[in-house]
Amino acid sequence: MKRTSAGFTLIEMLIAMVVFMGVLAGALSFLRAQSGGFRKGDEEMSTLLNLSYGADHLQAQLRTTGARTLDRQPPIVFAGGNSYSFNADYVSNDVSDISAVYVDPDAPADESVGLRLANQIPIPGSTPAFTYPAQDYLDEVGNNTLAETITLFFRPDIETSRTDDFVLLRQVNGQPPERLVRNILPDSTNLPFFRYYKLRVPGPGLAPVAALVTAAELPMRHSVPAHGTTADAGSPIDSLRAVLVSYVITNGQSGARERTQRISTTIALPNMGLRELKICGAAPILGQPLFAAYDNATGVNRVLLSWNRGFDENQGERDVVRYVLWRRDVADPDWSDPLTSIPAADLATYSYADAQDLVPGTGYIYKLSAQDCTPRLSSSALSAPVAIPGP
Repeated sequence: MKRTSAGFTLIEMLIAMVVFMGVLAGALSFLRAQSGGFRKGDEEMSTLLNLSYGADHLQAQLRTTGARTLDRQPPIVFAGGNSYSFNADYVSNDVSDISAVYVDPDAPADESVGLRLANQIPIPGSTPAFTYPAQDYLDEVGNNTLAETITLFFRPDIETSRTDDFVLLRQVNGQPPERLVRNILPDSTNLPFFRYYKLRVPGPGLAPVAALVTAAELPMRHSVPAHGTTADAGSPIDSLRAVLVSYVITNGQSGARERTQRISTTIALPNMGLRELKICGAAPILGQPLFAAYDNATGVNRVLLSWNRGFDENQGERDVVRYVLWRRDVADPDWSDPLTSIPAADLATYSYADAQDLVPGTGYIYKLSAQDCTPRLSSSALSAPVAIPGP
C-alpha cells in the first residue's frame, strides 16, 4: 500500500505566517530605529563639522589682524555686531614673499595688495555705510601696501527656506564676497555675533585690564585716515585686543529634525598694541602758557584750566600724543602723581575742569607738560596760584 507524507494543515500555515510576520515586523522596527540613529548621528556630525569649519576659519583669519601693515595703515578698520573688518597681508601670490601669512601663486592680484583710495568701498555690514580707505597707504619708496582689507560678516541667508538663519561671508578688498558657512542662528535674541574686548586703564598708576566693549560703544570705526598720528591718539578701536564670536549652527532642518551646535570662542588679536610708532627725536616742545581760574558758577568749587596746543603737536616733530597735568598745594614744595592726562586731539585750545577734592581756604598751583610716544615730557608750564574761598 502506497503511503504519503503528511503536509502542513491550514491552521499550521496560518500560525507560521503570523509568527513570521511578527519576526519581520520586529526586524523592520529594529532596522528603522537603526536607520534613524545613523541619520541622527550623521546630521549631528555634519553640524559639528560645519561648526568646526567656521571656527577654524575665524581663528585663522582674525588672529592675523594687523600683520605686515604699514605704519599709518590701521590694523582694525571697522568693528560692529555683525561685521569685522581689518587689514593684514594674509595672502601673497609672490612665492618669494616670506612675510605674508600664506603664499598662493594663484591668488588674484586684486586680493593680494592693499585697497587704494581710487577703489574705496563701503565696508560690508556697516550701518550707516562706512567708506574705506580715506587715503592710500604707501611705503617709503611709494609702493602700495601689501596688506589687504578683509571683512568677515554675517547677513540673513535668503537662499534657504528658513527666515531666521544667517550666512557667514568673507570679502577681500572690493571683490565679491565668498560664502564660508551657512545655517547659522544668533546665540540669543539680543546677542550680536561679534563682541570685543578692549584694553582699559582702571585708574592712575594701575595696570591695564581687558574689558568687554558695551553695545553702546559699537560700531567702532577707524575714522582717522592715518593710524598712529596725534589725531588718532586715544582712538577706541585701537584699544581692541580680542574678538568674542558666538553663534549657533543648525543642520538646516526645523522641528524634531533640527540639530544644533553652539560656539562661543574668544580670539586674541596678538598684533594689536605691539607696534608703537617711534617718531620722536628730541623732547617735545610745549611752548604754551597754562591758565587757571576759580569757578563756582554751578555751585561747585572748580578750577578751570586752559592752554593752546603744544608747538610739536602740529609743527616741529609733530610728536605730542598727550598733555599731562599736575596739581599741588601752594604750601607743598613737591609735586605728587599726575592729576590727569588729556589725549592730543589736534585742537587749537584745550581745557579741563578740576573739581577733585578741592579744599576750601587752600591755594593751588598747576603744572602742564606735553608728552611724546617714548614717553618723554616737555619742559613744564606753571599756572598762577588759584585760591579756593574758605567756608
